[in-house]
Amino acid sequence: MTPSVGPRMWMATVSVLGTVVIAATLVGCGVLFGGLVPVAPEGLSASDGAFLDRVRVTWSPVPEAGGYEVWRGTSSAGTFTYLASTGVPSYDDTGVAPGTTYWYKVRACNRAGCSPFTPAKAGKALGLTLPTTPAGITVSQGSFADRIQVSWTAVLGATEYYIFRGQASTGPFTLIEGVVQPQFEDLAVVPGTTYWYRVQACNNLGCSLPSDPVSGYAASQAPPPPTGVQATDGTEAGKVVVTWQAPTGALNYLVYRALSQEAPPLFLSLVEEATYTDSAVQPNTTYWYWVRACNAAGCSALSQPDSGSPGAEGEEPPPPPPPGT
Repeated sequence: MTPSVGPRMWMATVSVLGTVVIAATLVGCGVLFGGLVPVAPEGLSASDGAFLDRVRVTWSPVPEAGGYEVWRGTSSAGTFTYLASTGVPSYDDTGVAPGTTYWYKVRACNRAGCSPFTPAKAGKALGLTLPTTPAGITVSQGSFADRIQVSWTAVLGATEYYIFRGQASTGPFTLIEGVVQPQFEDLAVVPGTTYWYRVQACNNLGCSLPSDPVSGYAASQAPPPPTGVQATDGTEAGKVVVTWQAPTGALNYLVYRALSQEAPPLFLSLVEEATYTDSAVQPNTTYWYWVRACNAAGCSALSQPDSGSPGAEGEEPPPPPPPGT
């Protein structure tokens, strides 16, 4: 079998004792040794500006296919030229001019032949353009005692970001740093002071508009003790549920327990929310609970305690007391 012109064009000749018994010219993906020609791929798509330097062409796999041919043209009705063969249902076309629209067709092939072409789909590489304004700005809220962390969603085509800071949402804002990654830690802060941040994305063509300002602060001191600590008293079967009021600046809480109000409180658990369910309890036993609020600067003193006890397993909780009692 010797190749002729085109991606799949061969001349096959079989001779037996000098007598030609089969001679066939196979053009394109003609029949070869029988079998089922695959169906045309479905779901063809071509990326439209999703990449700076390529067009990604994808399609649904065809079970009978041994491979796929990708063809490209400059218009939907124009001439299409063979581009590449691939064994997977995707192809990255890097031989493109950014901003130019290309049209793609794909067909599935195996030893029996090739399917019809898919309908043509258009795609293009974005090329270098002015970056868009960064979005998704997040600024830490007392998560650290010595810094403020700023992060944002990466901008396609941006090669650098400029961070501006002010002490009011209306400014003025001063450029404090340029970074290449979509995050920044501001170490030049005074704990407890609120700062406002704006971010600008840049490349060789210029810079975007600055983002809307977002505020944050570094923790200056430990939060005050939680108030309103309440423990359920027999209303929860096999457990005690403890709740409290979250003080300003708290990031998490330490829960303590003892068997009497006078006994030393023993650490029970670290929790993120202003509630805790204690399931390690015994029936007919009263427990006392305390809570401390914490942040990056430290933890508060213990709260005022409250007592609670588990309800009996399998029994209905007692009804609430009448109003006014």
